[in-house]
Amino acid sequence: MTYTEAISEEEWAELQQYLRLPQLQTDIVKRLFRGRSCNETARELALRPRTVRTQTHRLYSMFGVSNRIHLILRVLASLRMYWEEEGRSLCM
Repeated sequence: MTYTEAISEEEWAELQQYLRLPQLQTDIVKRLFRGRSCNETARELALRPRTVRTQTHRLYSMFGVSNRIHLILRVLASLRMYWEEEGRSLCM
């Protein structure tokens, strides 16, 4: 399994609901998780790079982090918490 396959689309949907993330922020987090730059993300989502940066900084604020590595770690921690509440385990 590669890191891009570590979280399935179904798991992303569950995580989005659990965290109450708007679709745009979820799409951005997915791409950051996959190593995309702001410019690549903007191209893929047909957005301006500034919009991606603004949303990324809102995510940083929401999760109390200051960079994408910490954001990814917080997202994974949130997924683990969700799964523990559901009686499941996170196996990566």
